[in-house]
This record gives sequence, C-alpha cells and structure tokens, in this order.
Amino acid sequence: MVKPENRVEKYAFLRLYDHDIEMAIQTIKVLRRYRRKDVRFPLLRDVVVTYCRPFTESRGDGINKDFLGVKKFENHNMQLLHERLMELRSQLFAHTDLMFKKPQIANWSKGDKKWFPMAFKNFDYEELERELLNIINLLKYVQKELNKQISEYEKIF
Repeated sequence: MVKPENRVEKYAFLRLYDHDIEMAIQTIKVLRRYRRKDVRFPLLRDVVVTYCRPFTESRGDGINKDFLGVKKFENHNMQLLHERLMELRSQLFAHTDLMFKKPQIANWSKGDKKWFPMAFKNFDYEELERELLNIINLLKYVQKELNKQISEYEKIF
C-alpha cells in the first residue's frame, strides 16, 4: 500500500492499468478477424506495447514513479512470456536498440561513390503469433491479479 494521501492516485493508476490490459484484450479480438499479415502484425505489436505499458514507469502528482508489479505469475512459462514481451517492447517496438537488431554495416564504397549497405536482424512475427493463446492467458491472469488490487483499494474507500 501507499501513503494514505496517495491512495486515490494509486487507485487511479490501477484502474488505468486495467484499462490498458483490457485494450490489449480487445485488440486481440480485432486481430482474430483478419488473416492478412500486413494487418495482423501491427495489431500484434500493439498488443505487446499496450500490455507492457502498465509495467513501465508512469508519473503522477503525488506518486513520482508508478508501475504495476506482479509478484508472481501462474507458472514459469507465463513469467518467461512476460519477460519476452517486455524485452520486445523495450528493445524493438517502442525503442530502437542495437542489441536486438545487431546491425552489420558494410563499406562497398568505390572511389567517390560512397555506399554503406546495412543488414540487421528482423523480427519473426509469426513466432509471436504462435504464442497468441499464451498471451491471452497472460493478459487474463494479469487482469485478474490487477482486479484483486483494485478491490483492496475499494474496500478502503
């Protein structure tokens, strides 16, 4: 629990986190209506970014930095999936980290003609798509745990 003067703000954060998780669940429902990869892959990326949002620092008025902390997950695989989604969000989808893409730059310049082609690791969205059922289970689990926290604050009010 937080300081009594910050309880309402913490409660608001929890409700917003619940909204984020619900948005990710709704995006999956939209994703299921499409077959084309050029539609599915951006929606899948949105699911990851939206799911991860509550787990990254957010600023408030009385609470300087807040984020959703899940003490434990239902099982080890769920924990690993959470960590993988956080890694994808932080290194690929929301930021451009060299560690993930591992770019290789070549110098094919000849004389005055400068040419520096670059190769880099691409992301396999189909691999992530194969995890969709596990992602849904993760979302539902986090939402259930989040609603427990929300209920605890509602008892206080």
